[in-house]
Amino acid sequence: MPVEIHLNRRGINSIEVHPEVAVTAGSDLALEMINHGAPLHLTLSSQNSGMFTDFFHANLYVADREAFIIPIRPDSYPGFFDVAIITGYGAKRAAFRVVVHQVPPEVPEEPEELPPHPQAPARRIGVALPAGFLVAAGLVLYGLWLAFRLDMYNYTAFLALLAGVLMLWFSRRS
Repeated sequence: MPVEIHLNRRGINSIEVHPEVAVTAGSDLALEMINHGAPLHLTLSSQNSGMFTDFFHANLYVADREAFIIPIRPDSYPGFFDVAIITGYGAKRAAFRVVVHQVPPEVPEEPEELPPHPQAPARRIGVALPAGFLVAAGLVLYGLWLAFRLDMYNYTAFLALLAGVLMLWFSRRS
C-alpha cells in the first residue's frame, strides 16, 4: 500500500505525511505524491538510509500525482531511516521515519506422522520348508502314479499335497 504524501493542501508548498511508515526487508516503499494545487518541484532525500536501500536523493516534478518507489534490500537488518521532503526550494520541509522489519523466516511444515504400517509376521522357515517338500513329494508321487498306475502312489500323493497345503494354511493364520 503506497504512502500518501499530500502537497499544497493547506497552503502553498505545504507537505502532509504520516510520521512513521513500516516496511519489510526485500519489499518496496511506494510513495504517492498527491498535489492539490499548482505544479511544484520537490526533493526527496535521506541521509541515513545506506544500510537499507541505495536511495539517497531524488528531484521530482509533481503536476497532479506522482509515484516513486524506494526499494529496500532483502538482507537488511531491522532498523529505521528518515526520508525528508523539501518543497519551495528549501522553504518547506517535512520528514517521516521508515521502520524496516525483517521478514520472519518461514517455518517448513512438518509432515504429519503416519501410524506405523502393521508388519506382516515373519515367515517361519521351519513350517514353509517341510510344507514345500510335502507339496513337491506329492507332485512326484502323482507323476509315478501316472507312469505305473499303482493306486498306492495316488493315495500317498493326495495325502502329501493335502498335508503340505494344510501346513501352510495353518502356519499363516497363527
